[in-house]
Amino acid sequence: MTAFLNFLEKILTWFFSLAFGALIIYGGLRYSHYREDEANPWVQAQKKNTAEAYLDFLRGCQSCPQQQAAKKQLDELQRVTGLLSRLGQEHLPARAGITLPVFSPDGKVILATGGRGPDFWDAETGRRDSHGDKTFTSRGGRDQVDALDFARDGRRIGAGMAGREGGRLMVWDLTTEALIAEHEVEGFDVKTVLFSPDSVWLGWRGEGPVGLWNPVSGKFLRSTHAGVTSIGFHNAPNGRTYFITAAGRELSTWEMTSMELVKEQRIDSDRPLLGISRDGRVIAYSDGKVLEIWDTVTAKALASLRDLQGDITAFCRDTATGRIVVGTQAGFLYLWDPLVSPLPQGHVAAHEGPIDAVSCGAEARAVSTGWDGAKVWNLEKLKVRPPETGPRRHR
Repeated sequence: MTAFLNFLEKILTWFFSLAFGALIIYGGLRYSHYREDEANPWVQAQKKNTAEAYLDFLRGCQSCPQQQAAKKQLDELQRVTGLLSRLGQEHLPARAGITLPVFSPDGKVILATGGRGPDFWDAETGRRDSHGDKTFTSRGGRDQVDALDFARDGRRIGAGMAGREGGRLMVWDLTTEALIAEHEVEGFDVKTVLFSPDSVWLGWRGEGPVGLWNPVSGKFLRSTHAGVTSIGFHNAPNGRTYFITAAGRELSTWEMTSMELVKEQRIDSDRPLLGISRDGRVIAYSDGKVLEIWDTVTAKALASLRDLQGDITAFCRDTATGRIVVGTQAGFLYLWDPLVSPLPQGHVAAHEGPIDAVSCGAEARAVSTGWDGAKVWNLEKLKVRPPETGPRRHR
């Protein structure tokens, strides 16, 4: 009996030793697997399942196997907070991007460029219009485009390009797809073009000179505003429309038909100029995470926005509602009503890197561009955010 008990004790000791060893090995394997998961960005992105997590994964993903799956899941998450479409860029070279976006007056079409020549995209689907390859060419082929605008009546587009001894202005008719006129800007490249509200004049700026051009009559006006970086048109209280230019704190108002200087104003801001809104209603100044909005007619401050995620890089104004759309270096897009609250109405983690430009259009739409492409947003969805992703909405 004693011998049997000793044998049984040895068997049980051996069994428990094996079991304990197996548990240690299993625990080690599980811990190793856990550590691998913790170090695996794709696993962590899936586990968190947020736009921020997938954007963070894509920042470090250079043609990795999960890239398309990450983009698909990111799009699904962003559609909840306002994504309408991504603009297709399959026709562009690998390192090229979409720049200079602007909406058609009805908000249905986006005019932009991949560098050479104007192109068109459907805002709702993101599909590129095929005729972009066949039209809007110059005598020498599709040229590098440095500035673009859509006429307010939807019938023309204007562009600024490099010329032989300066810049070149070009205007096409959208119905016939024919070049209406072109004009050389002697000595300076064209940096910005903008149609007047009546679609008759094309405003332009270089590094110093500014002016107006009527492509139908051929009338060309030119003046100088040193250091100018932004232009616009605004409707004055007297019912007349004026051409405005901004250089730092200096805001100048010009007569439309003569380029006679009507008024000079000084904006009392210590921050760098960000730009004039496309509708000419406000002028913005920004320094880091602070945005100031000023009225272009009265030169008075309207409101300011602070403490966003990332330095502010771009803005636009939704003319119908007066809301401001703001892009940041951290890739976030914010919606803000300066007359309602000092806090944004909503935001979304929009891009993998800095937002280069934002443009507002009709139907409460905005388009933003970054190194990961161009995206179209529904502002009505953007302002309805899950409560845990930001400050409470102002009431």
